[in-house]
Amino acid sequence: MIPLVLMAGFLGAGKTRFLSHIIPTLAERGIRSRIILNDFQNANIDASRLGQLDALVTPLNGECVCCGSLRELLQTLYDIPAESGSVMLIEANGATETDELLGHLSTDGRLKHFTLPLQLTVVDAARWQKRWWHNALERAQVATATHVYLNWTERLGAPRQALVGKQLAEVNARAARVTPESFADVLADTLRAPDASADAGIRREDAALPRASVAPHRHPFASLVLALPESVDRSAFLRFVQTLPEAVVRAKGLVRFRDTPGAMFVWHRVPGRQTVRLDRSWPHDDANPTALFIGVAMPIADLQGAVDALG
Repeated sequence: MIPLVLMAGFLGAGKTRFLSHIIPTLAERGIRSRIILNDFQNANIDASRLGQLDALVTPLNGECVCCGSLRELLQTLYDIPAESGSVMLIEANGATETDELLGHLSTDGRLKHFTLPLQLTVVDAARWQKRWWHNALERAQVATATHVYLNWTERLGAPRQALVGKQLAEVNARAARVTPESFADVLADTLRAPDASADAGIRREDAALPRASVAPHRHPFASLVLALPESVDRSAFLRFVQTLPEAVVRAKGLVRFRDTPGAMFVWHRVPGRQTVRLDRSWPHDDANPTALFIGVAMPIADLQGAVDALG
């Protein structure tokens, strides 16, 4: 049986960053990583960041796997061969509601080649519960977790780390705190004894029959993908990203700069952070400069006008 992991975490928490650490750590233990990346409309952006690592990456474009892309996720899992010595990690996009998704992953009888799911939730320690009306979703992603990784702690002092740790325990006292290294050990142990991840007395073969239908629910988050110019002025682009409207909860994409001809970068920014992160990328030949925006009630015309001004 293949260990099955649902990776959750609010938009920009650092799930792909966690994957970039755990994939080589698993490889050192002789374990092959299979990754399903789900994102609004363009999962290839994050897939390009993992392209140089020893992993089988499947981008899953569209809506959240908890609703609009659920059928595609399940079909992808059905088609995965029962390969020994591998693990399956599903990086759900940051707006995913995990409770119903875990129900499908746990009770679908066609997933017998996988263990019952573990859930790893990545938490941005600096921005935990500072997301206004999205705080409830962030808490819900922690409430269903079996394991929690506290990210970006290097930016914080001991008092803030202690406060976040206390609040996480109040939301879910059962979730184990892990690092990429210790979670790799958890997965290695699960490979040796697959039933160790399941609740006592529960086996997947005793689970409910395959679900006959999937009823997607409406999701509050929407997404918008706009094409960027083939190359842009670096300073102008950074100003553009840093001044995005507050309604944009997450922004990322691919970009080329005029001062580095031929190079492409993955860019991303989370509101509340002052910097725009740039990672050199080696995407597929058909990858184009792109801007992906995620949010609620975004000013589409304003965003299109700002992108047009970059040209």
